[in-house]
Amino acid sequence: MVGPDRYHYYSGMGPGLLSRIYRPEQCRVAVQGLAASRGCVFVEDRVTSVDPRSRSLGLESGRTLLYDLVSFNTGSRVPAERIPGAAEHATPVKPIENLEKVRNAVLSGARRVLLLGGGPAGVELTGNLCRLAREHRIELEITLAEGGDRILPGLPEKAARIARASLEARGVRIVAGFRVRNLEPGLARGGGGVDIPFDVAVLAIGIVPHPLYADSGIPTAPDGALSVDERLRSTEYPEIFGGGDCVSIAGRRLARVGVYAVREGPVLFQNLRAALRGGALTSFRPQSRYVLILNLGDGTGLALWGRWVARGRWAFRWKNYLDTSFMARYQLSGETRGGESA
Repeated sequence: MVGPDRYHYYSGMGPGLLSRIYRPEQCRVAVQGLAASRGCVFVEDRVTSVDPRSRSLGLESGRTLLYDLVSFNTGSRVPAERIPGAAEHATPVKPIENLEKVRNAVLSGARRVLLLGGGPAGVELTGNLCRLAREHRIELEITLAEGGDRILPGLPEKAARIARASLEARGVRIVAGFRVRNLEPGLARGGGGVDIPFDVAVLAIGIVPHPLYADSGIPTAPDGALSVDERLRSTEYPEIFGGGDCVSIAGRRLARVGVYAVREGPVLFQNLRAALRGGALTSFRPQSRYVLILNLGDGTGLALWGRWVARGRWAFRWKNYLDTSFMARYQLSGETRGGESA
């Protein structure tokens, strides 16, 4: 197992990490220890190139690893390069550890917080910033800016109305139609002369795969994701597999949500084992609908199932149970498993 850090943080609990509904140890898996407990060698490094012809991986340290089979599960990143100045003056929501920087900045005196991107991540983070401010009795000026005509674009309009009402009731300023042109120190410049000042800017403008695959000449989807078939195997190189945000299944367009990554895991395991043993591979059959629950930071969750939308404390309790139960499966002895009450 190759990974850039001995811990992996679960993005589904990231907003709760920001507000401290969850402590850091509740949101992470000790991947180095988990690997060792399963007889796996963990290499703390980062893959920077792939040579599918020699079946080798180039690592950031300069090392080279050879493989017979390889499975890529590298997740996604926030494309800061799309906004001039964002890499220098904003904090992307991924990796999730970045949220600790945002929390520390607020607790150290930053009072104007700008969140760029009104999708699920932006809404959850905004709600949990409100919680952080309330619990520490801090007067924050929070602005949620979205380029589209409303927050939660792509989700039912009812969900957007509920989320907006919840955030505005807690003093959040929501600016729709804000097309950020560039970021300068302390200032987001938008079209039409609309500028937003900030002490901290958080980038939640969506996610894209890492450029590793396209840069290595491996077949990819238009967005740079590793192109795989329904068996989660590269469309050109049968020794290469992958799952989660970093892959695109040929002929399908799936949302980049955790439910697919989690359910691809057992299929990847079966197919890697079958490839080693010469057995038949299994196809991944994605479900057409899934439950999405947003943590609004006030003890309630916003639950969606298709066009059905509802908000309540029961929804957050459901999300908390799902998240903490999932994490408990992979946390070793000594890691905190329980969630705190919201």
